[in-house]
Amino acid sequence: MFWQPPFDLINIINKFRYKTAILIFLNYFIWIFFVYVSFLLVFKDINIFWQLFAATFFGELIEKYGKSHKLWKRPFFSHHRHVPTGLVESWYETGSFPSGHTLKATYFFLFVIQYGVISPVVFLAIVIPLLIFRVLVGFHYPVDMFGGAFFGILIWFLVKIVTTYVSLGF
Repeated sequence: MFWQPPFDLINIINKFRYKTAILIFLNYFIWIFFVYVSFLLVFKDINIFWQLFAATFFGELIEKYGKSHKLWKRPFFSHHRHVPTGLVESWYETGSFPSGHTLKATYFFLFVIQYGVISPVVFLAIVIPLLIFRVLVGFHYPVDMFGGAFFGILIWFLVKIVTTYVSLGF
């Protein structure tokens, strides 16, 4: 659960000319993709906006609460003493549990399956390599990813229950 690769991916990336651009792209591209998926979901049905809003709100609360307790530091701190250039330091100096990227990827994936706005295979083909990158570069341990997936499923399920009751007039 606390596995890390035997190589230091940040040092490997640092050998490239555009190291900061590569790191920023691989770290933040997922958010651009989630905005695109959000657009597709809301375009399909404007009422999905409130489901996404609720899921994101509760996801942020859970992530911030978990990371503020610093159950363990991010693994890359065992090799490096500072946050890599181009990343927001305050986001990485907290604990690493749960993975916010994985938490959001999980409930977005479940919304994609629920509403069929994009192929789940395409979604996974884009998201899974970006999430694996986060373990390989040392931003997370696998346990952080499992925790993020668990909370993502929980949030989606709770939003689905509330949406069902609201649509039934309760």
